[in-house]
Amino acid sequence: MDLLKITNLGKKDLKDLLKKTDILKEKKIRGKPHKELESKSVGLLFEEPSTRTRISFSVGCSDLGMHSLYLKEEDLQIRRGENIKDTGNVISRYLDSLVIRALDHQKIKKLAQHSTIPIINAMSKKYHPCQAIADLYTIKEKKDQLRDLKFAWIGDANNVCNSNILGNSMMDIETRIASPKGYEPEKKVIKEAQKYQGDIKIFNDPYKAVEDSDIIYTDVWISTGDDRDPSEIKQDFKEFKVTQELVNQAKPDAIVMHCMPIKGNEITREVVESTQSVIYDQAENRLHTEKALLLKLLKQN
Repeated sequence: MDLLKITNLGKKDLKDLLKKTDILKEKKIRGKPHKELESKSVGLLFEEPSTRTRISFSVGCSDLGMHSLYLKEEDLQIRRGENIKDTGNVISRYLDSLVIRALDHQKIKKLAQHSTIPIINAMSKKYHPCQAIADLYTIKEKKDQLRDLKFAWIGDANNVCNSNILGNSMMDIETRIASPKGYEPEKKVIKEAQKYQGDIKIFNDPYKAVEDSDIIYTDVWISTGDDRDPSEIKQDFKEFKVTQELVNQAKPDAIVMHCMPIKGNEITREVVESTQSVIYDQAENRLHTEKALLLKLLKQN
């Protein structure tokens, strides 16, 4: 089983993974050993820069007793023309799993097609499933539930947004997307979310989206690999900055989320450092949910 997008997991799989995360996080906090995947090896192939994903997977592998091998595409023969089929077949003989970050989602899909080990999408231009799993866990941790919550996404409907739309729909969370015209979610993503009876509302006004919301989420306006004009993007998004004034339109106990890195255009430092912000807890939870994911995929494989 691969994780190319969050819907590769069934609803029960996802719920079980979140429960397992509770156990693993408790063990980590208490310093209890949990080397449940000793002698296993994982490759970490990153074509793009990474802070949270690379570090959390590296530490997570160590916690589980695994060996992680950091790989750069420029050091591999694939950069010099080796085809993906050959690469996938060979790495499957060496590794027990491969975590890959590449902008081209089709490249990750092709690698999965030609591999016999679990392939984990550590972010493509299309999806970021590992982030969405950590987001769901953080919401559950802070709100003690997932059902019947209102989630407001403010900003560009990017890869993280796509994964949140799908993950929220699987867990019965209402999703409200506030984006400027022309930056709304892809119809294909909305259509897939509706298979899970996802309640998705699209706005061009952030204040309407956050009204009575339980969660406010934002991300950078200019994503990795975005070739649009930065000055034009900033102009289009100038009314979509998450400020304390905007947060005050949500429920009094609403939480504020951001997958990081924070560039400053999309959210104020006042909100980042406020008591409603769970941004650093959210980043920490990448470690715990990724360990649960590795256990799920490798034990199943």
